[in-house]
Amino acid sequence: MSDITTILKTIDMAAIQKNYKEIEKQINLMDISDQHGIHSLLHESTIEVITENKDEINIASSVKEHIIWFYFYKLAWSDNMMDQLIKIYKEESYLALESRVISAIKSDEINDSQIHKLESTFSSKEFQKQIERWKRRNGIA
Repeated sequence: MSDITTILKTIDMAAIQKNYKEIEKQINLMDISDQHGIHSLLHESTIEVITENKDEINIASSVKEHIIWFYFYKLAWSDNMMDQLIKIYKEESYLALESRVISAIKSDEINDSQIHKLESTFSSKEFQKQIERWKRRNGIA
């Protein structure tokens, strides 16, 4: 197997060139344990390219989930970001994305205009618990 640094550089270059098959090939050259840590090693723009083109890149679902979660973890909470996160969650049901939402609730990043969209998308016990706490903190419940 090639050196991981070389693979990472090749993935970043392939992302710049929008060469999704090369991204896929390079990631799949790595051991699965290395793939699960790749999200913290790739350039931010590469993470964005993989997220925005997730359907074009055939890699392990768990690896893709890590990368997409990391993308949203790095973004500031906003209506646009939330809408994009919800869209991907509805398509893929990645639990990691729900954890990003729960983190936003706990840190008061969400606002009352976003509640309905969140409640119509997420329904886990932890989500319900955190949304109720948020409502109490904000005088809505």
